[in-house]
Parts: sequence; C-alpha cells; structure tokens
Amino acid sequence: MALAREEINLEDIKRESDADLLVENIILTTRMISRFQDRQVKMSDEIEEQKETISKLEDDIRKEKRWSMLWRNSLEEDIAKTQVFLAIVFLINILFTYFMSR
Repeated sequence: MALAREEINLEDIKRESDADLLVENIILTTRMISRFQDRQVKMSDEIEEQKETISKLEDDIRKEKRWSMLWRNSLEEDIAKTQVFLAIVFLINILFTYFMSR
C-alpha cells in the first residue's frame, strides 16, 4: 500500500533490475571474451615459438647430416689411402724377403 501511495510501479522496478542484470551479464561476458582472446594470443605466440624451434632443429639436423657425409667421405678416403700404403709395404716386404733369401 505504501508503494501505491508513492505511485511506484513494480513493473518499472522489475524492468530496471532486469536491465541492470543484463548490463552486468554483458560486462562479465565481455571480460570472459577478453580473457579468451588473451589466451588465444598467448597460445598462438607459443605455437610460433615452437615452429621456430622446430625449424632451427631441422636446420641443425641438415647441417649434421652434411657434416656426417663429409666425415664419412674423409674416412673412406683415409681408409683407401691406408690400404694402398699397406699393399705397398706388403709388396716391399715380400720383395725384401725374396731378395734376402737368395
């Protein structure tokens, strides 16, 4: 009755409180969206860092393969030279033994 005497309409109060709730919900939703966008940016930055790391590792692997191939070729050349040297020494040893036995 006091509300009726003061000419306060309950429907107006309800509409205003609904509007306040809507504004609060919009603000909360906006904050959540902002947080999700921040997380998305952080995740995309992390993905980029991981891509850079993978690229660097792939480059290192390529360099290591090249170095390994060069090293292997060098070893094969050294082995071939050593085999030729040992064959010559063996022949000299046979010739020396042959001439010493005569």
